[in-house]
Amino acid sequence: MSRFRRWMRRQGARGRASAGTRLQLCRDCGEDFVHPVTWTESGPNAWWLLLRCGGCGSWRDVVASNTAVAAFDRVLDEGCAEIELAADRLGRESLRAEADTLVAALDLDLIGADDFR
Repeated sequence: MSRFRRWMRRQGARGRASAGTRLQLCRDCGEDFVHPVTWTESGPNAWWLLLRCGGCGSWRDVVASNTAVAAFDRVLDEGCAEIELAADRLGRESLRAEADTLVAALDLDLIGADDFR
């Protein structure tokens, strides 16, 4: 038996998460900034996860059902999509600001053809 499985048996039900558990919520600060650091299968119907809160930095390990982990995965995917949209918007705003600055400099004759050699 692997050291990990022996450790899991010693832990017993400690840290066991039910299917309805919202794994993204931190037990310490209550924020939804929890992300998985590492994970492994813990039998045919469950996963062991090491979780860390990005808000307060606390760590916890849980054993969660496949259903709970699938729900957590969907939440993480939604969060990544939200971050990607925000990054794209910020990139467009930055480029727009640079273009506006270039146009203003050209209008004021602050930049000439000699600046591009």
